Amino acid sequence: MKFLSTIPFLYFYTTRLSKGAIAFHLFFEWLAALLVVGVWGKSGLIIDIYRALVCYLSFISLYEIGYISNDVFSARRELGGRRRGTEVVRKFWIWLWIFSRLTVFFLCVDVLEQWGSGAWWTFFIAMVVTFFLHNILIDAELKVATFIWLAWFRFMAPIIFVVEPSQRMGVAFVAAMTYVSFRQLGYLDSKGLLAMPGRRRMSFRGLYFIMSLMGALATWPYPEASASVMLSVYFGAVVSFSAIFLDLRKSQAQ
Repeated sequence: MKFLSTIPFLYFYTTRLSKGAIAFHLFFEWLAALLVVGVWGKSGLIIDIYRALVCYLSFISLYEIGYISNDVFSARRELGGRRRGTEVVRKFWIWLWIFSRLTVFFLCVDVLEQWGSGAWWTFFIAMVVTFFLHNILIDAELKVATFIWLAWFRFMAPIIFVVEPSQRMGVAFVAAMTYVSFRQLGYLDSKGLLAMPGRRRMSFRGLYFIMSLMGALATWPYPEASASVMLSVYFGAVVSFSAIFLDLRKSQAQ
């Protein structure tokens, strides 16, 4: 595990992803991002998907440093903080994990030729500052503000540098209104700050994401909203098919 954790993404996979979490990330992050860049990318399907994957690798390399810092330092200061196994790992491995991720990040910068891109550096500097604040804050209620933006950075990282410029803000809007706000409920629940026992019901999740279709309906006449309309329809379709699938499974089990 220690050696494998030098590879970006694997620390996230081994410490954060459960069976249900993988399905959520797959449909509401990774496939959603590939759909957006595949249809609304600016360089052609294959190149856009390739660039999106490299952008995601850049993102997860830095983001996992935030996870590692959280598990090693911040969790010790939090009430009920989870160190996720890092308490039995020597400092050598922790520094090696961080070094390997910084190396991969800068290799991605080189591959994507982003050394001179102000937009690239401001995006990732803002993300790093946000994660730093998230890790140094002890008050769980204050961390709510930083988590919102961490979720937004997570969704936008593989998209914002690949999608057509005219579509960026529309996608960012739908991500904030739908994906980020839903993730926020989960975070609040995990910190004991939410009194919504019915949040996990399929009917709640279904309505939550299907409501994004109202935003799609309101903005569909505008060309600059095309990607956001498609993303809203995609979210609605995913939860609709999920509800049908779960209902069929329930019927067959009876």
